Amino acid sequence: MKFPSLQSLSSALGRVLRRFPMEMIFALTGTITAIVLIELGTLDFEKENICIRLLMMSNLGLVLSLSATLYSERKNYTRTQKLPLRVVAVIVSAAIFYLLNPLIRETDYLRFLLLALAFHLLVSFIAFTGKNQVDIFWQFNKTLFLRFLTGGLYSAVLFLGLAAAIGSMNFLFNFKFEWDTFAILWVLIVGLFQTLFFLSGIPTLSTLDGGVYPNALKIFTQYVLIPLASVYVLILLAYEIKILIQWELPKGLVSNLVLGYAVFGILSILLVYPVKDKDENKWIKNYSRNFYYLLIPLIGLLAWAIIARVIDYGITEERYFIIILATWLTFIIAYFLSSKRQNISVIPLSLCFVTLLSTYGPQGAFETARRSQTAELRHLFKKNNALAGDKLSPLVTGKMQKDSERIVNIVDYLLNKHGLKSFKNLIDLNLDTVEDSLLKNIKNDKLKYQTNRWDILSRQKVWVYNYLNIEGKSKYGPSMDSKINVVVADPVNLIPLTSADYLAELNMYPDNTTKVVIQGFLLSVSQKGNKVKIEYKNEVKYLVIDSLLQNLETELKQNKVSEQLIVPRSKLSQEIEFKDLTIKILWNSLSVSDRKELESGNGYMLIRLK
Repeated sequence: MKFPSLQSLSSALGRVLRRFPMEMIFALTGTITAIVLIELGTLDFEKENICIRLLMMSNLGLVLSLSATLYSERKNYTRTQKLPLRVVAVIVSAAIFYLLNPLIRETDYLRFLLLALAFHLLVSFIAFTGKNQVDIFWQFNKTLFLRFLTGGLYSAVLFLGLAAAIGSMNFLFNFKFEWDTFAILWVLIVGLFQTLFFLSGIPTLSTLDGGVYPNALKIFTQYVLIPLASVYVLILLAYEIKILIQWELPKGLVSNLVLGYAVFGILSILLVYPVKDKDENKWIKNYSRNFYYLLIPLIGLLAWAIIARVIDYGITEERYFIIILATWLTFIIAYFLSSKRQNISVIPLSLCFVTLLSTYGPQGAFETARRSQTAELRHLFKKNNALAGDKLSPLVTGKMQKDSERIVNIVDYLLNKHGLKSFKNLIDLNLDTVEDSLLKNIKNDKLKYQTNRWDILSRQKVWVYNYLNIEGKSKYGPSMDSKINVVVADPVNLIPLTSADYLAELNMYPDNTTKVVIQGFLLSVSQKGNKVKIEYKNEVKYLVIDSLLQNLETELKQNKVSEQLIVPRSKLSQEIEFKDLTIKILWNSLSVSDRKELESGNGYMLIRLK
């Protein structure tokens, strides 16, 4: 296979723009949005949120538009007849932009993944809704899969080559291309080149035929996938016999193992589908039928494992998806054991339907899990005499040690996954007003320090803990914050730059790393508990936040909930020496718990080269 030339790319671009205009508009929108997010990495909360939602909309809009185009081609629609379907795809994508709000509701990240899975599955079967098209359906999806892999290889080679060239310019000519240049290069290649290459290789339905089955695919399936699946099922069946003899509860991990075996088995059956009826491949047909029979006891094991945990702890999103996948596998088993047609397009079609069913609505994963955990929380509060009607009342201190850890876990789950509004039917207050008030306290217009999801979530937890009188300490679990202090430097907007070669913004919260390229080497800064870990070249050093907090101990004790403690900038400054540079951190603000633990922080790094 030849690497595409500039001429072929130019010709492909024209064909793609004519055949897939909306898809390329969505690709361009997503690419520009990603570049904005990279270049303006210190955006405030609202703008960052808009960029992430635009990226999600662009991704889903591209795939949904592709489904509309393939269906239109299947129906031989004219360009005018295709327009309504494309408009519907745009409207649905715009609705997704307004529905998804991942920096407020963590569950929206999972919703996005579910919608992406459903729309990709839709692409696989939308053009093959007629009869006697199974072989063409298989060839079409094989072509898409190979085209995607080939495009990924080309993209990786192109990126590595250009990145090496840019790095050489930094080294030889002392250019100052930093990490964002490489990130933008990757976005351009993946967002535009990869998309263009993939779309240009999608075959028209009229050109598809039975095709030639790749012998390498048969060898891979016969000697790799099927043996792996066979070993897998023997281990799982042996484990099932063991727990039946000992009559013990299956381990939670067994659910993932059963689902993993199902994926291996179904994938191997799909890959060898075109050659299963040949005389020399009768073993494939026998394997397929035995695979579904062997799944039956494993589905029983899966049901046993998940039902036992649902009874004890209620339904969460993870348990919901295991239940729904077990139900879907039961349907697939029944279909392939009873049907004579053996239409493999049923697999993506039914999985797409189940995925969409799980995403939104009262029957969906998130509403079902929220209702289950809300009912569990009401039960625990009623048990501790803290339920007035169907509303939660403050708990009586010192009288609920047995349930404290469970209550804290459910409260944290509801806030993390569904936001403060998940308590709308649990607390007899206007939570919209509470949420707006908390956000206003965090993002003070006068001080203008950056807001992030961690700040908002921390404040929401503090408010709920205080309102429900959840104890800060429990012998059954870690002590919980009952108060967050925000320490702010004064003056916050005046940054001294004397004897500094570079200034870089620093945002510190769990699971976030600030990265800066200094003279071709990566400077990495991350939070490790109450320490700030800084790596440059082969050196790793730590800044201890406790030393700052000790100097502010008196002020922090006197500080009230949600108030900001303003201190001189000199009290929020730290310095550390490396072999080749000195770093001085000027903290703008620190969010600190009553236990003197760092929740989040932001400021600037003054970097001086030696």
